Amino acid sequence: MTTNRFLFLAMPVRLTLCLFVSALMVAGLSGCGSSRHVSAKRVSSVSAAVSGKGSGASGASQRIDVSGSLPAETRRLLEEARRWMGTSYRYGGSTRSGVDCSGLTSQIFVNALQIKLPRSSAQQSEYCRRIDRSELMEGDLVFFRTGSKGVSHVGMYVGDGRIIHSSTSRGVIVSSLDESYYRRTYHSSGRVERYYAMISGKTGKNKGKTDKNKGKNDKRKDKPAGAPDLKQRMEESPVSVPAEDLDRLLAGVSRKVSEKVSEKVAADPKASKAVSVAADLTAVASAAADKEKAADRVRKALEKKRRDLEDIIDQKVDSVISDYFD
Repeated sequence: MTTNRFLFLAMPVRLTLCLFVSALMVAGLSGCGSSRHVSAKRVSSVSAAVSGKGSGASGASQRIDVSGSLPAETRRLLEEARRWMGTSYRYGGSTRSGVDCSGLTSQIFVNALQIKLPRSSAQQSEYCRRIDRSELMEGDLVFFRTGSKGVSHVGMYVGDGRIIHSSTSRGVIVSSLDESYYRRTYHSSGRVERYYAMISGKTGKNKGKTDKNKGKNDKRKDKPAGAPDLKQRMEESPVSVPAEDLDRLLAGVSRKVSEKVSEKVAADPKASKAVSVAADLTAVASAAADKEKAADRVRKALEKKRRDLEDIIDQKVDSVISDYFD
């Protein structure tokens, strides 16, 4: 009788615990850009048991292939992404000990290409040029709306319809965009312009050279058979001038020009004064140019100091955020 009474009194406690665990599971499924304050370690211990939503549990391949045919910059991005596989999730984190979704994409780009992205997923969405989902290529960013407000999660496209991202329940993994959760929460796709300029510029230059060579080949084909070109005619009947005669001719022309100019200047006081003023202006301009070069060196040194300070501040802020939310 006493045992039954004890079990009856414990039922409300068990019910409260179940509701608390369910709330943590729901929190673990929301995107990394939301404003939750739940420790990643506590969330992962509960939500790791949940299959499906945002966990990559549908069996997407965790292998990131780096083809040798890809541009060097793309290969560096994918190789850097590989190094983050398996890193645990930490809200506000940006290190190998723990990283969130926007911290992951930021670190991949800055480590591989020295391109600094904004810190949050929403800011990264605004920073990128919007593209259609069908245009996605390796290195593009994919954004998701996991909550009630705008963009709250981001991943980097790695090919074959897959992204690498930091999941709240499983850390850094590769997931398929065809999973029902990502089809439902998909928001937009974006391209980092500085990265695209790196890989498209090389392609454009090579293409231009090919087109030019093709045009030259076509012109050569249009020439009638047996018609000598200008180079061939010059080789057949060269015009030779002794070097000493050419030097004397040029020296004579230069001397005559100088004499004429001197006569004109001497005959006209205004011209003489103008020459003097021009010489003074040249000296002043030369001195100003030297000062400008010195000022430019100072500006560059100050700009480098400013960037270094920004990096230090960013690292300190990330460290404080990580310690606060850990």
